[in-house]
Amino acid sequence: MYMKATIKDVAKAAHVSTATVSRVLANKVGTYSEKTAKKVRKAAATMGYRRNISAAQLAAREATTIAIIINDTKTNFWQEVLDGIQEAIEEQHRDSIIFYAGNNEPAKLTAAINSALARPIAGLLLVAAKANAQQRRLLDASGLPYRFVSIYGSNDETEKFTSSNNIEIGQLATRYLIDRGHTRIGLAGIDKSTTGLQRLLGYQKVMTAANLVVEPGWVQYGDYSFTNGQQLFQQLYDQHLTAIIAASDMTAAGLVKAAHQAGLTLPTDLSIISIDGTFICDITAPQLTSVSQDFHLMGKRSVANLLDDDDPVFIPVKIVERESVQQL
Repeated sequence: MYMKATIKDVAKAAHVSTATVSRVLANKVGTYSEKTAKKVRKAAATMGYRRNISAAQLAAREATTIAIIINDTKTNFWQEVLDGIQEAIEEQHRDSIIFYAGNNEPAKLTAAINSALARPIAGLLLVAAKANAQQRRLLDASGLPYRFVSIYGSNDETEKFTSSNNIEIGQLATRYLIDRGHTRIGLAGIDKSTTGLQRLLGYQKVMTAANLVVEPGWVQYGDYSFTNGQQLFQQLYDQHLTAIIAASDMTAAGLVKAAHQAGLTLPTDLSIISIDGTFICDITAPQLTSVSQDFHLMGKRSVANLLDDDDPVFIPVKIVERESVQQL
């Protein structure tokens, strides 16, 4: 018996999502690349698929606005991400609308998602927003493309994201310090979300590979903030560490201030390497060596990734040497 082709059949044949098939066949110009459109239209023609277009879909076909949902983190990186997003949006001759999701507040994030979905938008970018299972179901049910930016979950093969690789970040920072003779290395200010745990895993992997034991007290959790860096300094220094990996530039700056107040000379008495690599690294004394993320590129790539419905992508990171790590 002949079975009528479905949208899922077309999506599978074209190696794209069903949402992408829907947008292409609805002629939502600007929400996909021409390369993607050709694949979808060819698959649909070959399989004899015809799309039923509802009135609501017809009304939304000309949507050009991208919704940006921002989680208010205690770090300073998000402005560079937003600058990259806005640059890409302007290049695409599109509009944007920004929603505030609080600081890891589920109710505010849900409200932001609902507010965004109530408008005629082409897709959503969620910057540093930690969505729970219910919120992900809400996003999936919308049929609109969305991407997490600078954050991803435990399964990086199926996740929809544009981010740095947090495990790699933890590995790079730890290996850099070990290569310079440090063995008593702390990790300060990570949280217990997937981002913090991914960086912790990278740190632990390299310490284990180097046959170094991570002693109790060497890992101190926090919220990536300047104040948190100041608060954690004494607990870490009491562990007789020679080096600390700071979870963010703001945390590192807090550590530097507290170290100076304690009468230490950096990096002679203590080495610090920061994660992020924003302008903060250049205005501390000493200037902070960092694992630097390209946040501007991350923002730009997230827009292309969203509109082309591409696979998840990791943005490369690198060590930028400055003055805060001593060779032992």
